[in-house]
Amino acid sequence: MNHTQNSNVTKRIAIIGGGPIGLEAALYGRLAGFDVELYEKGPLAANVRDWGHVRLFSPFRMNASNWGQHAIAEQLPGVRLPEDDQYLTGREYADRYLLPLSRLPMLSECLHEQTTVVGVSRMNSWKADLIGNPARGNDPFRLLLRDRSGIERDVSADYVLDCSGVYPHHNWLGAGGLPAVGETSAASAIEYAVPDILGNRREYYAGQTTLVIGSGYSAATAITALARLAESDNNTRAIWITRSDRTPPLAVIEEDPLPERSTLTSMANQLAMSADSPITLMPQRIIQGIQCLAGQGGFRVIVRHREEHEILSINRIIANVGYRPDRSLYSELQMHECYATSGPIKLAAALLGETSTDCLNQSSNGAETLRNPEPGFFILGAKSYGRDSRFLIRAGLEQIVDVFGLLAAEPGAPMSQKSEQGAQQQQ
Repeated sequence: MNHTQNSNVTKRIAIIGGGPIGLEAALYGRLAGFDVELYEKGPLAANVRDWGHVRLFSPFRMNASNWGQHAIAEQLPGVRLPEDDQYLTGREYADRYLLPLSRLPMLSECLHEQTTVVGVSRMNSWKADLIGNPARGNDPFRLLLRDRSGIERDVSADYVLDCSGVYPHHNWLGAGGLPAVGETSAASAIEYAVPDILGNRREYYAGQTTLVIGSGYSAATAITALARLAESDNNTRAIWITRSDRTPPLAVIEEDPLPERSTLTSMANQLAMSADSPITLMPQRIIQGIQCLAGQGGFRVIVRHREEHEILSINRIIANVGYRPDRSLYSELQMHECYATSGPIKLAAALLGETSTDCLNQSSNGAETLRNPEPGFFILGAKSYGRDSRFLIRAGLEQIVDVFGLLAAEPGAPMSQKSEQGAQQQQ
């Protein structure tokens, strides 16, 4: 393959991840005239479908791009898109928007499912080569790919957009962010995502005592579902452990513009504080140790409260303690990361400087915050926020526009007048 960089060669973009931001970026790149290839380790939109029973807080208009909706309406006239103000479940979002997006003719040949990106490097430059030298950007990227059969191959690209997200790379339960004693051995029996408690996991949780750990909306979703399950099975109970001492456990956003979020907050807080609730709140606790009870099922959990320890006998554990980015993908590249969030440093600094904890107040912080020392490599979407959980899909869509604005200014960019007008029309 010819790697010469000149204005007569179509610029090649490799996109990692076939979720919302990856698919939207692939379409935007094709509209802008780039040669785009997207690699997804599983089926497209698999992570969204995994939490498909959960209803999004934000309406459809905040989770879909104008260019995506325009392309579907124009090229797939049989697809009826959701209404702007509709609140979709993850499954509805995937089925009614993301999967139709993937079926667009201009994307049909550039989406590669069941293809894992093992890692990204430069083709001829090692990590310590050409430090701070713009010439490093003239060396194409090398992506090592592995298919579902284990067969590996190399591909190259001029630019790489890492849209792989943070799900399902979960945080750990123990003090300081490390696993609790015994947690790694018990991890296969712990649920780190948001299970469908009222659906396909009903029998697993019915009549059991479940320990829910976490102080965010995922934990609240699990708590409210367990409480509803307890209405039909009186033996169903839950213990809700949070690290903070806040009671009620969820912060209330005054005049919350997202009604679904407001309702969940109110319900979870009421359950946590009610004396006759099937939920027992235990704030300001830290998990010290977890032991699977062989032959009996369930767990023995050691919990620290200040300087005292408690032992809990539990049937199930749901650990909704957040996610972290998989940084191994770019370990051979020159990345500057935030020491607190593991996100790209410029964007992390902008986010840390903001005072609002409400994800609705987040938006793109500008194109320059997406640059890093590795020329042509960009992290977009939830992964760009590192361990900061305030990411909103709307912000990721703005990031796409920002990044392609940078690429359009690169020498040899394919933004002809026609493609540029088309892209602007659909923003």
